[in-house]
Order: sequence, then structure tokens, then C-alpha cells
Amino acid sequence: MQIFLVKGNGEVHEIKSDAPIKTLLDKKESHILCDDISRVVYLWKGSECSVRSKFIGANKLQEIRGQVGLNYKSVSMDEDEVDDYPDFLSAIEQPRTDGFAKEIIEDMELKFEIGGGPSRPKTYASVVGSSSKYNQAIEQSGPLYTGSQTVPSAAGASQPAVTHADLDKIIDSLDEAGIPEGFHREMVIMGKTAYSVSEKVQVFLGKKQVEHILEPISSLPEGIFLAEGYTPRILVEGKTIIAIEFLKHN
Repeated sequence: MQIFLVKGNGEVHEIKSDAPIKTLLDKKESHILCDDISRVVYLWKGSECSVRSKFIGANKLQEIRGQVGLNYKSVSMDEDEVDDYPDFLSAIEQPRTDGFAKEIIEDMELKFEIGGGPSRPKTYASVVGSSSKYNQAIEQSGPLYTGSQTVPSAAGASQPAVTHADLDKIIDSLDEAGIPEGFHREMVIMGKTAYSVSEKVQVFLGKKQVEHILEPISSLPEGIFLAEGYTPRILVEGKTIIAIEFLKHN
């Protein structure tokens, strides 16, 4: 498990000490901890840390999660809530280890209104106008599929739902194109759902077989994310975007 200190200017610095993780947690600060074994990114908020620290930590939690992959869960907790997370308590008894998450070295300008709270961020509509073509693009209902069932779209109309047959056909199309050497598939977006790629290991007569399966990501965070470290690839059929897959270097 990696441990990071969230600084007041928005930077996230990794703590490299070999001491048990629990001894590195400062009650006056917010910390982000990344567990690559359980695939969880935690935000731990000290009992004496400021509202600003908590706010910045919540934003940086999602940036760290975006680095390691959206198949990681994100968990936010106050110091007095740790007893509700036995896996976390067990993990922080161990010394820190190296991992995949990286420090975030950048300035983060936050505007605070009178009263101490962060100012509300601007939306696309407030920036470009509700009648802008950019706003219209955001409201699109997404790609269409051949499924027989329908689900409501954002505009109130109905669109075909993604069926298991659709998933199989789309993955077959992606597989036929082949994955570039040195990459592996980590996530696929189809319709309004993001799927992570996980391994299912089975043993038959002493031989291990590994099957890659898609699992819906049920804990997608709100917000806008930069897919840093990923190479997107788009499947288009009949001038319609069918799927977007995210490839990562091995």
C-alpha cells in the first residue's frame, strides 16, 4: 500500500518511510492510500484536518484513482470511522510498499467564498451557454445497439439496451483488430456503462486456464477525468460509435 500526503496547494507527495503505515497518518492532514492488492484507493481525513484539506483530498482521490484504473474502488473516511473498514485497518499495520500511483506536483487554485466554503465550480452550460453546440453534444443519448430491450435516454426518448449478445459481438470485433504489442485492454465503455477487464482463473485436471471477462464498474465517481497513461481506441460502425476501449502499457 502506498501513502500520500495531500498538501494545501493541491500537490500530493508520496511518503517513502518504511515504518508501519498507521504511524505515518497525521491527524492534522488528509492522506490518500492506494492498495494495489485489494484495488482500493482510500482518502483518510484526520480528526484535526481543515475543511480545505478535506476538499482538496476528495478531488485528488479521483485523480489518483484515474492513474491506477477505474476498476479500483474509492473510499473516503474520517479518522473516527476507520473501525468500519477492517481491510483498511489490517493493511495499515504493514509497512508501505511501492505501487503504480504517482505524485501530483501542480498548483491548485481554489476560490473560497465568504464563510470558508469552496466556490461552486462552473458547469459546461455556464461556460459555453445552454444553446451552444458543445452543450448539445454533452446531452447526446449515446451510441445505439441492436438489443431488443430499451432504456430511457437523457432526452426522454428510448434507446436499445446493451445485451450479452451485443457485448460478445463488440468484444469479438475489438479482438479481431488485435491489441497492439506491449498493450493490454483494461476498460471498455459501451453505451452508458463502463466495464473493467478482470481475470477469472480456473483449474481443470491440474491445468490453469485464465479467462478475461468484463465486469460493469458500479462505483463510477462524478466529475471529469483525464485518462492519463491510457491509449483510447474507438470502434465505429455505420457512422456510430459502438465502443471505446482503453489500452495500457504492460
